[in-house]
Amino acid sequence: MIPYHGLYIYPWDIEDQDDLPGFAAGLRALGINRLCMATAYHTGKFLRPHGQHGRVVFPQDGAVYLPTDARRYGNIQPVVAAHMPGMDAVRTLREHGLALSAWTVLFHNTALGTRHPQAACQNAFGDRYPYSLCPSNADVRAYGIALCRDIADHPHIDDIILETPGWQPSHHGFHHEMSLLASNPWADTLLGLCFCDACMDGAARKGVDIAGVRTRVRGHISAYLARRCDGTAAEGEDRLMHTIVHDDGLRDVLRWRCQQVTSLVADIRDAVRSDVTVHVIPSVQANPVRAWVEGSDLAALSGVCDGLEVCLYGRDTQALLARFEDIRDIVPADRPLRAVLRPAPCDFTDAGPFVAQVDELSRRGVRDFAFYNFGHLRRENLNWIHQALSVSPVPR
Repeated sequence: MIPYHGLYIYPWDIEDQDDLPGFAAGLRALGINRLCMATAYHTGKFLRPHGQHGRVVFPQDGAVYLPTDARRYGNIQPVVAAHMPGMDAVRTLREHGLALSAWTVLFHNTALGTRHPQAACQNAFGDRYPYSLCPSNADVRAYGIALCRDIADHPHIDDIILETPGWQPSHHGFHHEMSLLASNPWADTLLGLCFCDACMDGAARKGVDIAGVRTRVRGHISAYLARRCDGTAAEGEDRLMHTIVHDDGLRDVLRWRCQQVTSLVADIRDAVRSDVTVHVIPSVQANPVRAWVEGSDLAALSGVCDGLEVCLYGRDTQALLARFEDIRDIVPADRPLRAVLRPAPCDFTDAGPFVAQVDELSRRGVRDFAFYNFGHLRRENLNWIHQALSVSPVPR
């Protein structure tokens, strides 16, 4: 099989191109053979170094960028983008040598969480997180399955990349998100747990004492907020480990959450066309090993889809390689892993370290790479991709 060399891209960056055949040829010259186009995405404020029609964009919140069939959906209907690339543009890219993956942000959707607050995550105190739809909610699950089936039925899509199939963590860059307390992994993790009606009922039916866990989480967080001082992040990690080791109910809740996300991804895999592959970005955490915070079990998820796509960001090559080897130890050896890197100044001062990371991952058996993200990168950073893909790895 041809290695996967993907480039993440937003639909507005495709609309920006006046010469799509020339654009496709330019990307293929870099070594790119696939575009990972955002087909369902959240809002934000994005700086575009080479944008032709505006240098800063505020995307429509929670929008879907392919035509949808409203008859396929139940109580939760998709937000249809006001502007999307025409199917002629998508067809042209394919005709000129670029395959298309549908990059689908599933349950991080503030627009839908605001419209359907009963479907959003609810913390131990009853506060709703509108940016995080709850994957244990029946309407949310039906929406996610229908959306993926809908997207997969478009003739030019042959792969879906699912992002945020689980719960979002407590800190996730919500609009003007603010706390004057130091970040604490213990408190942050507990604040990110969902205790909505669907979670309370679903976990209890499986014999999980989720009501007791909610009571204890309230107590932990209340005591933490009443403290006179903050600890370090490392101390928070120690406290989190202590709580997980000693609270049997909490471990049961965390495992039950993982089962919910795994079963959902399995249902999505069953629902979409058999000739469309389904890959999962399991986590928004800096280290995907912490994916369990969102209900993602790396090993289990890899067994119910066509493979995982893990984000390996950062300039510290040794730390990145250690992170990758941890993931490789967790995910069964026969399950494929794709790696996503950022050839960008936020991670690298020049091309050399980036090229070295691609080479080191190649030597560890990675053959499938994707790069994030066309619209955010300078032209020079795109050239780094060509340099990296031109290096012939020596497998170990």
